Amino acid sequence: MEKISTKIINEFKNRKLSNVFNFSEIKLANDILSEINSGIVKRLETGNYDPSHKIYLLVQNLLSYFAEDISILDDFEEYYDTVEEIDAEYMPSFPPMSPLTNSYITLWCFCDFRFGKTKETISTIFYDLGKKYNFDKSVMDAINNFNSSYMGFYKHIGFDNDLIILKEIVSDIEYKCICPAGYVGRKGEIWYVRIIPNLDEVYNYHIIFTTPYIILNYSEKDWKKFFQRQIGNSGNLKIYHFLKYHPDIKYWHNYIFEGYVNYNENCIFLTGIPDIKGSKPFEIENL
Repeated sequence: MEKISTKIINEFKNRKLSNVFNFSEIKLANDILSEINSGIVKRLETGNYDPSHKIYLLVQNLLSYFAEDISILDDFEEYYDTVEEIDAEYMPSFPPMSPLTNSYITLWCFCDFRFGKTKETISTIFYDLGKKYNFDKSVMDAINNFNSSYMGFYKHIGFDNDLIILKEIVSDIEYKCICPAGYVGRKGEIWYVRIIPNLDEVYNYHIIFTTPYIILNYSEKDWKKFFQRQIGNSGNLKIYHFLKYHPDIKYWHNYIFEGYVNYNENCIFLTGIPDIKGSKPFEIENL
């Protein structure tokens, strides 16, 4: 069965898509990346600027251009229709309009939503295209990290200087993170976030790429019980698929929507456990 990415590459080779996706966006990105990479190991003393995060944002924009241009093709009809439905139902933006943030839904659309008979995503297709046309290494590394990333549940276990230490609830793996949204939180909090590794080879930290969702009133123990109920003692791969590729594509969207409590400018508060009926505010109001 031919992959969508293979068909797209062949269409580009035959120049049938030259008027669909503009490769000048890639050229512009490479020029900017060269400037960023020249100083990637230099972090500003203020700590307000992170070159790896800037590269990720640039690559996210490239994915946006690509998705917008390429989704008019027949192979992307399922993708386009689903994204349109999600947008109409949840109106992603930021509270109070919607608890589904742009940073959350954008990477779900690009990296987690698989479509077509070969179950590809926008980002895996873009990655295959990049291998064929020798996109900048920073672009490829960022895309690869985006592809591997997922929204996960973490316990805040403290700080290492300016870095936030998050422990994944299922695997117990610890990550030292920066949070560009500006929220640092406090020890003991449960966070629902997408984290990705930095792109340089000097500093060992991860980037919290989404606005943090902070879970109120439910502990690490409650969440461990939830995962035990859902997937038992399954290995890491099944846990990964449960979080990233849940068979109900609206499962985690609905959890955020139904569990929404409040927000401030740099985080959003949720409560409840997905499989406990009545634990989420939306359900309580509609019992």
